[in-house]
Amino acid sequence: KSLISLANGKVYHAGNELNVVAAMDFSYTKNRQSDFTALVVIGVDYHGFIYVLDIKHFKTDKLEDFYLAIKEAHIKWGFQKIRVEVSAGQGIVVREIKEQYARPEGLPVIFDEFSPTRHDGKKEDRISAVLEPRYRSRTIKHYQGGNCQTLEEELVLAHPAHDDIKDALANAVQISSVPTKRFGK
Repeated sequence: KSLISLANGKVYHAGNELNVVAAMDFSYTKNRQSDFTALVVIGVDYHGFIYVLDIKHFKTDKLEDFYLAIKEAHIKWGFQKIRVEVSAGQGIVVREIKEQYARPEGLPVIFDEFSPTRHDGKKEDRISAVLEPRYRSRTIKHYQGGNCQTLEEELVLAHPAHDDIKDALANAVQISSVPTKRFGK
Protein backbone atom coordinates (compact mmCIF):
# COMPACT_ATOMS: atom_id res chain seq x y z
CA LYS A 1 0.00 0.00 0.00
CA SER A 2 2.90 2.39 0.61
CA LEU A 3 3.71 2.37 -3.13
CA ILE A 4 0.17 3.45 -4.11
CA SER A 5 -0.47 7.17 -4.46
CA LEU A 6 -3.32 9.32 -5.72
CA ALA A 7 -2.81 12.65 -7.47
CA ASN A 8 -5.01 14.78 -9.75
CA GLY A 9 -7.66 12.07 -10.02
CA LYS A 10 -5.14 9.40 -11.05
CA VAL A 11 -3.82 6.35 -9.21
CA TYR A 12 -0.14 5.40 -9.33
CA HIS A 13 1.97 2.47 -8.22
CA ALA A 14 5.62 3.47 -7.69
CA GLY A 15 5.06 6.44 -10.01
CA ASN A 16 3.40 4.44 -12.82
CA GLU A 17 -0.19 5.32 -13.67
CA LEU A 18 -2.77 2.58 -13.25
CA ASN A 19 -5.95 1.93 -15.19
CA VAL A 20 -8.51 1.43 -12.41
CA VAL A 21 -11.73 -0.62 -12.60
CA ALA A 22 -14.04 -2.27 -10.09
CA ALA A 23 -16.44 -5.19 -9.85
CA MET A 24 -19.21 -5.99 -7.42
CA ASP A 25 -20.74 -9.34 -6.51
CA PHE A 26 -24.14 -8.66 -4.93
CA SER A 27 -25.82 -10.56 -2.16
CA TYR A 28 -28.98 -8.99 -0.86
CA THR A 29 -29.71 -10.81 2.38
CA LYS A 30 -28.32 -10.48 5.87
CA ASN A 31 -28.79 -13.90 7.51
CA ARG A 32 -25.76 -15.78 8.87
CA GLN A 33 -25.51 -18.33 6.06
CA SER A 34 -25.95 -15.91 3.17
CA ASP A 35 -23.11 -14.72 0.97
CA PHE A 36 -21.48 -11.36 1.39
CA THR A 37 -21.53 -8.51 -1.08
CA ALA A 38 -18.01 -7.91 -2.34
CA LEU A 39 -16.65 -4.83 -4.09
CA VAL A 40 -13.12 -5.14 -5.47
CA VAL A 41 -11.11 -2.27 -6.98
CA ILE A 42 -7.99 -3.08 -9.02
CA GLY A 43 -5.41 -1.14 -10.97
CA VAL A 44 -3.31 -2.35 -13.92
CA ASP A 45 0.06 -0.89 -14.86
CA TYR A 46 1.71 -0.77 -18.29
CA HIS A 47 3.60 -4.01 -17.54
CA GLY A 48 0.28 -5.82 -17.03
CA PHE A 49 0.66 -6.18 -13.27
CA ILE A 50 -2.67 -6.14 -11.45
CA TYR A 51 -2.84 -4.48 -8.03
CA VAL A 52 -5.70 -5.18 -5.63
CA LEU A 53 -6.34 -1.67 -4.34
CA ASP A 54 -9.43 -2.08 -2.19
CA ILE A 55 -11.93 -4.69 -1.04
CA LYS A 56 -15.27 -3.98 0.61
CA HIS A 57 -17.03 -7.02 2.09
CA PHE A 58 -20.41 -6.65 3.79
CA LYS A 59 -23.97 -7.95 4.20
CA THR A 60 -27.00 -5.81 3.55
CA ASP A 61 -30.52 -5.86 2.20
CA LYS A 62 -30.60 -2.13 1.38
CA LEU A 63 -30.05 -0.68 -2.09
CA GLU A 64 -28.60 2.47 -0.55
CA ASP A 65 -25.80 0.45 1.09
CA PHE A 66 -24.79 -1.02 -2.29
CA TYR A 67 -24.80 2.42 -3.88
CA LEU A 68 -22.85 4.06 -1.05
CA ALA A 69 -20.14 1.39 -1.32
CA ILE A 70 -19.82 2.06 -5.07
CA LYS A 71 -19.89 5.85 -4.61
CA GLU A 72 -17.28 5.85 -1.82
CA ALA A 73 -14.95 3.58 -3.79
CA HIS A 74 -15.41 5.72 -6.91
CA ILE A 75 -14.63 8.91 -4.99
CA LYS A 76 -11.47 7.37 -3.54
CA TRP A 77 -10.15 5.51 -6.62
CA GLY A 78 -11.76 7.31 -9.57
CA PHE A 79 -12.72 4.23 -11.61
CA GLN A 80 -14.98 4.87 -14.60
CA LYS A 81 -16.33 1.33 -14.98
CA ILE A 82 -17.72 -1.29 -12.62
CA ARG A 83 -18.70 -4.81 -13.63
CA VAL A 84 -21.86 -6.09 -11.96
CA GLU A 85 -23.31 -9.55 -12.38
CA VAL A 86 -26.98 -9.42 -13.35
CA SER A 87 -28.15 -13.00 -13.10
CA ALA A 88 -31.41 -13.78 -11.30
CA GLY A 89 -32.70 -10.83 -9.23
CA GLN A 90 -29.44 -8.91 -9.44
CA GLY A 91 -30.57 -7.19 -12.64
CA ILE A 92 -33.38 -5.53 -10.71
CA VAL A 93 -30.94 -4.44 -8.00
CA VAL A 94 -28.58 -2.87 -10.56
CA ARG A 95 -31.41 -1.11 -12.39
CA GLU A 96 -32.72 0.36 -9.14
CA ILE A 97 -29.23 1.49 -8.04
CA LYS A 98 -28.75 3.26 -11.37
CA GLU A 99 -32.24 4.82 -11.50
CA GLN A 100 -32.68 5.75 -7.83
CA TYR A 101 -29.14 6.79 -6.94
CA ALA A 102 -26.44 6.93 -9.63
CA ARG A 103 -28.31 8.92 -12.31
CA PRO A 104 -29.94 11.45 -9.98
CA GLU A 105 -26.59 12.13 -8.30
CA GLY A 106 -24.72 12.18 -11.62
CA LEU A 107 -22.26 9.42 -10.65
CA PRO A 108 -19.98 9.13 -13.72
CA VAL A 109 -19.59 5.34 -13.63
CA ILE A 110 -20.44 2.87 -16.39
CA PHE A 111 -22.18 -0.25 -15.08
CA ASP A 112 -20.86 -3.14 -17.17
CA GLU A 113 -23.68 -5.65 -16.75
CA PHE A 114 -22.54 -9.26 -17.04
CA SER A 115 -24.97 -12.15 -17.26
CA PRO A 116 -23.12 -15.47 -17.39
CA THR A 117 -24.74 -18.26 -19.36
CA ARG A 118 -24.24 -22.01 -19.17
CA HIS A 119 -21.90 -21.64 -22.17
CA ASP A 120 -19.57 -19.61 -19.94
CA GLY A 121 -19.19 -22.67 -17.70
CA LYS A 122 -19.64 -23.12 -13.99
CA LYS A 123 -18.85 -20.18 -11.74
CA GLU A 124 -15.81 -21.84 -10.16
CA ASP A 125 -14.41 -22.75 -13.60
CA ARG A 126 -14.89 -19.17 -14.88
CA ILE A 127 -13.10 -17.76 -11.83
CA SER A 128 -10.23 -20.25 -12.17
CA ALA A 129 -9.82 -19.58 -15.89
CA VAL A 130 -9.35 -15.86 -15.22
CA LEU A 131 -7.29 -15.94 -12.03
CA GLU A 132 -5.09 -19.06 -12.12
CA PRO A 133 -2.88 -18.01 -15.07
CA ARG A 134 -2.30 -14.61 -13.48
CA TYR A 135 -1.41 -16.04 -10.10
CA ARG A 136 0.87 -18.61 -11.75
CA SER A 137 2.68 -15.81 -13.59
CA ARG A 138 2.68 -13.73 -10.38
CA THR A 139 1.06 -10.72 -12.03
CA ILE A 140 -1.57 -10.11 -9.32
CA LYS A 141 -0.31 -8.23 -6.27
CA HIS A 142 -2.13 -7.96 -2.92
CA TYR A 143 -1.79 -5.55 -0.06
CA GLN A 144 -1.21 -7.12 3.34
CA GLY A 145 -3.97 -7.71 5.85
CA GLY A 146 -7.55 -6.53 5.85
CA ASN A 147 -9.95 -8.11 3.40
CA CYS A 148 -7.03 -9.37 1.29
CA GLN A 149 -6.62 -11.97 4.02
CA THR A 150 -10.19 -13.13 3.33
CA LEU A 151 -9.50 -13.13 -0.43
CA GLU A 152 -6.42 -15.29 0.08
CA GLU A 153 -8.45 -17.77 2.15
CA GLU A 154 -11.04 -17.97 -0.65
CA LEU A 155 -8.27 -18.58 -3.18
CA VAL A 156 -6.47 -21.40 -1.36
CA LEU A 157 -9.43 -23.41 -0.06
CA ALA A 158 -10.86 -26.02 -2.44
CA HIS A 159 -14.44 -25.28 -1.36
CA PRO A 160 -14.55 -22.06 0.66
CA ALA A 161 -17.74 -21.18 2.52
CA HIS A 162 -17.94 -18.01 0.40
CA ASP A 163 -16.35 -17.02 -2.91
CA ASP A 164 -17.68 -13.49 -3.33
CA ILE A 165 -14.35 -11.64 -3.22
CA LYS A 166 -12.56 -13.89 -5.69
CA ASP A 167 -15.62 -13.75 -7.97
CA ALA A 168 -15.55 -9.94 -7.90
CA LEU A 169 -11.78 -9.98 -8.46
CA ALA A 170 -12.15 -12.25 -11.51
CA ASN A 171 -14.83 -9.97 -12.93
CA ALA A 172 -12.67 -6.89 -12.40
CA VAL A 173 -9.71 -8.59 -14.09
CA GLN A 174 -11.92 -9.46 -17.07
CA ILE A 175 -12.77 -5.83 -17.77
CA SER A 176 -9.34 -4.42 -16.96
CA SER A 177 -6.88 -3.19 -19.55
CA VAL A 178 -3.24 -2.25 -19.67
CA PRO A 179 -2.53 1.46 -20.21
CA THR A 180 -1.57 2.10 -23.83
CA LYS A 181 1.72 3.69 -22.86
CA ARG A 182 3.84 4.33 -19.83
CA PHE A 183 2.87 7.40 -17.88
CA GLY A 184 5.13 8.93 -15.28
CA LYS A 185 3.89 10.85 -12.30
